[in-house]
Amino acid sequence: LIFFIPNILVQCTISLISRIQTLRGHTDQVYNVEWAPFNESVLASCSSDRRVGIWDLSRIGMEQTPEDAEDGPPELLFLHGGHTSKVSDLSFNTNNEWTIASVSEDNVLQVWNMAEEIYADEENEDTSANSDGGSNDKGGGADQDALGDDELE
Repeated sequence: LIFFIPNILVQCTISLISRIQTLRGHTDQVYNVEWAPFNESVLASCSSDRRVGIWDLSRIGMEQTPEDAEDGPPELLFLHGGHTSKVSDLSFNTNNEWTIASVSEDNVLQVWNMAEEIYADEENEDTSANSDGGSNDKGGGADQDALGDDELE
C-alpha cells in the first residue's frame, strides 16, 4: 500500500499500517505512483514539481560517494525533467522495459526511454556508464529519448 503526504511517498504494509519506507525526491505534491511490470522493486512517481521519479527500492541503504549523494538517495535512479507543467499521470510500457509515457496538465504527452547506463547492474555500471565520458546524473533531460511535438503528429 502506498499513500501520499505532500512531497513524500509512504509505503506501508496492509496488515500493520506501519511505515516501511519514505522516499524523498519530489519537491511538491505527488500525483501518481506505478510499479514497473518488469521489476518488483522499481516504481515511478509523478508530481506537480514537473518531474517523474524512477525509484529502485532494492538500492535503499546502498553506499554512495559524496558526489552521487548530491544527486539524491541511492534508490532514486532518475528524475525526468522534460515537462513544463505539473505531471499528472504516467505509465510503463508493458512490452518495452524502461519506456515510460508521462502526461502533464498542459496536455503534453511524452514517451521516453531511460538511458541504459542509468539502470545497468552495478557490475556493468563502471564500464558502460562512463565509457563515453558521460555521467549518471539524475537531473534528467538531454540523455533520454523523448518525442517532441512534431514527432507525435
